[in-house]
Amino acid sequence: MLLGAALLAGCAARPPARPPGTGTEDPESVAIFATATRECAGIRTVTAELALSGHAGDQSLRGRVIAGLERGGAVRLEGVAPFGAPLFILAARQEIATLLLPRDRRVLRGASVADVLERLTGLPLAADDLREALTGCIGAGESGQGRAWPGGWRGVNLTSGRTVLLRSHNGTPRVVAAEAGGWRADYDEWLNDLPRRVRLRSTDGRVDLVARLQQLEVNTEIVPEAFAITVPDDTAPMTLDDLRSIAPLRTP
Repeated sequence: MLLGAALLAGCAARPPARPPGTGTEDPESVAIFATATRECAGIRTVTAELALSGHAGDQSLRGRVIAGLERGGAVRLEGVAPFGAPLFILAARQEIATLLLPRDRRVLRGASVADVLERLTGLPLAADDLREALTGCIGAGESGQGRAWPGGWRGVNLTSGRTVLLRSHNGTPRVVAAEAGGWRADYDEWLNDLPRRVRLRSTDGRVDLVARLQQLEVNTEIVPEAFAITVPDDTAPMTLDDLRSIAPLRTP
């Protein structure tokens, strides 16, 4: 799903802007964060086509992924091939994934979504993490400690341990960046209060991916069957270590 290319080579050398230092305490930022995320706090499902590019370590990644995500750890991701069967299908409920490689007739069962995505992309994103990361809705509804910096930067250190950064665009406060565990997100190209360009990076800098969201819809019904896979009888099992060596998302 998260496939990439040298398109990000120059971009990776210029990390997105961040405010300097730790800022000063600013309780007003908590209220501004609540305003900025009021609408997205109600997002239950997300469907989109993701155009992906970037790198994981020394491997270039690029491709298209059809994504459907639902609150509660449900996800379906299909890697689109130029023709024929998908490159992969990942489906999960309650963060427990099945990954099918139709072209190789291999299947991985019972791993966590975060472990599978870490093997595929270098980013240990759970299904609900991915849903929030793609919509800029990190921590919507949470409280925390507000901070402020010169230049219009504001932020909130959330009770979950994550951090969000905000700036005003045309008078509207927006979450423009977030940090959560081993990954960071940056947002721009907003349309109808949702970002259309999401940059995801590992904190160690080894992974740098851009997702451009197309055909984005929220709170549409996703049939429960989407979060399961019918595996053909002649499909061989594989492990997480096998998946690392197979590397279905790597580009030549």
